[in-house]
Amino acid sequence: MKKNSVEKHVANLLKASVAIAICVFFAACGGDSSSNSGTGSESAVSSETESSSSSSEESLSSVGFTSSSSSSIDTSYIPVAVDYTLGRTMNKKLGRGINLGNSWDSDGDDDSGWSNPIRDEYFAIIKEAGFNSVRIPVRWQNNSDYSTHTVDPNRLNGVLEDVRLAIANDLAVVINFHHYVELNCAGGSQGSNGNCTYNEADYLAEKEHFIGLWSQVATALSEFPDDMVVLEILNEPTIPDAELFNQLMNDAYQTIRTSAPGKTIMFESYHAADFLSLKKLTLPQDGNIIYSAHYYEPYDYTHQGHYYNCKGDTLYANTADVDFGTYVDLAQRLYPDINGVDHVPLNVGEFGVSGGSAFSPCDEKSPSDSLKALWAQQTSQAAIANGMSFHYWAFGYVGGFNAYDIANKTWYPGFPDALLE
Repeated sequence: MKKNSVEKHVANLLKASVAIAICVFFAACGGDSSSNSGTGSESAVSSETESSSSSSEESLSSVGFTSSSSSSIDTSYIPVAVDYTLGRTMNKKLGRGINLGNSWDSDGDDDSGWSNPIRDEYFAIIKEAGFNSVRIPVRWQNNSDYSTHTVDPNRLNGVLEDVRLAIANDLAVVINFHHYVELNCAGGSQGSNGNCTYNEADYLAEKEHFIGLWSQVATALSEFPDDMVVLEILNEPTIPDAELFNQLMNDAYQTIRTSAPGKTIMFESYHAADFLSLKKLTLPQDGNIIYSAHYYEPYDYTHQGHYYNCKGDTLYANTADVDFGTYVDLAQRLYPDINGVDHVPLNVGEFGVSGGSAFSPCDEKSPSDSLKALWAQQTSQAAIANGMSFHYWAFGYVGGFNAYDIANKTWYPGFPDALLE
C-alpha cells in the first residue's frame, strides 16, 4: 500500500519530532493573529509532529527495550466475535467531525497556551455547518499533581465547560490524552534529533500517573450522557515496545471502564496511530469500543512545508478508497462482530492537508485550495463509504491544515463542503 508502512510512519515522526521543542513559537502549534503570530506566520510544525517520536533501534536495545521492528503480537489466534452494537451506534453518532486542536493540548496553563483558545461560538459554527461531533485533544498532565495523581482543577473545569457547550449544540465529543511526551518518551527526555532516551523506572512512574489521571478524568466526564462522550485513551502512542504498549492501553482501559462503565472507549494503536498496527493491538472483548487511527498519505503531499519540500499540486495523490478498504478487511479478520458482517468500529481521528490560502511558507508552491479540498473530500467520502466516523485536523490555527479562517470568521475555500458532501 502506497507509503503506508510502519517504517514510513516512524520515519515521518523522526523527521518531524524536533518541532516539539520549538512548537510554541510556530502557528502550527496555535498561532493567533489576534495575539502575536497571525495567519501569515503559520509554519514549520506539522499536525503529525504533535506526537513524540520513537527512538532508534540501537538506543532501545541499549536500555533493555525490545525494538518496535522486532516485537509483534501474535495474530495467529482464532478471532473471538464480539457484539459491537454499542460501539457501532456511538461511532455512527460521531459521524462527520472536526478537531479543536492546538488549544487544550497546548503546553500553557489553559487552552490559550498557543494563542488558540476555544471560543464559545465555535460550537455553534461547527454545528451549523453540519458536523456531528468534535474531538477535543487535552494535555491533562500539564500542571497536574504527581503526588496525588490529580489534574489541574482549572484545566478540568475549562474542559468540562467546553464539553457542556458542545453538547448544548448537539455535538458529540471525543476527549483524549494528547501530547503525552513524558509517557511516550518513558521519562520525557528528548534530544534535539527527536530521539527519546528511555528509562524503565521513569516509564513505570509516568504510567502510574497516567492511570491515576484517567481515573479522575473519566469520573468527572460521567457527568455527561453516555451517548454524547467518547473517551480516547492516548493520542498517537509511541511506546517503544509492543508488549509494554498493549499492557498500558489495557490497564488504562480497565481504569476507564471502572470509572465510566457506560462510556464508549476509543483505542489508538502502535506507531503513532497507524491503521495497520491494529495487528499489534490486543483489544478487550468489549462491544462498546472504537478503534481510531490517523491518515495523512502521502506525506510528501499533505505535509509540504513541514519537513517536506514544497512542490504544490504536482505531488497530489489520494488512495484512501483502497487503503480504507484494506483497514476494514484487517478489522474484520482480527475483530469480527457476532453478526458475521461487521467488525470493531473504525474512526479516522485525524487527516488533512497543509496548504492553500491557509498556509504561507510554501508561497506559490503550496498545494492549491482546490486540491487541498479535493483530498479532504476524497478521504472523508472513503471513510463514510467504509462505515468509519472521522475528525478532520482541524478547525483553525493548526499550521495550514485549517478548515476555518478564525481571523476572518469564514471557512477556507472548499470547506466545510469537502467534509460534508
